[in-house]
Amino acid sequence: MLSPQEIDQLRITASEARTHAFVHRTGFAVGATVLTLDGQYFGGCNIESIISGLGACAEVAAIDHAVVHGHYQFKALAVIGPRPIFPCGACLQYLSLFGQVSGQDVFIVALDDDSFETKLLSQLLPHRYLTANNLEAIEAYRQR
Repeated sequence: MLSPQEIDQLRITASEARTHAFVHRTGFAVGATVLTLDGQYFGGCNIESIISGLGACAEVAAIDHAVVHGHYQFKALAVIGPRPIFPCGACLQYLSLFGQVSGQDVFIVALDDDSFETKLLSQLLPHRYLTANNLEAIEAYRQR
């Protein structure tokens, strides 16, 4: 379970990241935060491109931000937008790889300025692809 303090910090970090969203096409700014198993928060924002498919979702940006800093095990991922939104299927699938690192399910939190809803990754993407290939190499990231 997530504590009220964790929810508050997820909201603060995601809101701050959202202010940096590069959304020249849609104006739909999204911020995200991942909470690592060791209690650190990493934010990300969505980045649009004029070329379709070259942008980045806020969730992937937050995950990549954590990975750049050597963190591979996540307790939660939160998303904040103009209304509460959950991650798309591609972002959930990307996150599921890191769930295999820790061997744990990940809390997903849809936020707006006043409210939130929490689900588990396994609830939102029950048929996600879990690889058996290179599983030992993936799980080795628990020790990093």
